[in-house]
Amino acid sequence: MIYNVVLQSSIGGGGAASETFFYDWTQLEDVPYKVSFSFSCPVVALTNTAIATIYIDLGQTQNKIAQAQTSSIIYKGSYLGSLLYTPYGANGYLYADVATNPLTYLAGRPRNNNFLVEIHNNTPANVDYAPAPTQYTLILSFEKISK
Repeated sequence: MIYNVVLQSSIGGGGAASETFFYDWTQLEDVPYKVSFSFSCPVVALTNTAIATIYIDLGQTQNKIAQAQTSSIIYKGSYLGSLLYTPYGANGYLYADVATNPLTYLAGRPRNNNFLVEIHNNTPANVDYAPAPTQYTLILSFEKISK
């Protein structure tokens, strides 16, 4: 069984690069899941061609980010994946489909009903992606892992 949770920035709270959402995760069974996601936004005046990364705390403890040996930078957990940039004339858009990023595995359903979706540049300091798309749809797909 697959559960899809749809996050639309137009109903989230906060700014374009950091949207807050509420979802009652008790609607999902508390079992292990494979999580994939897709992301889409309309064509907008995106001038940033850096790699966009997306973070959301689902409890994905298996996703790790390496850091340089000479660095003391602390990386955020909750990395979900990367978004692709596609130019469209003088503008562009960000997207990801279920084949763009590897699956994320969860030992059980997420616990944090109030959570943050963040879009950052692919930099050590996790700088907000700017200009961030002001409208997007992020679909999280939770597939139960059979035992």
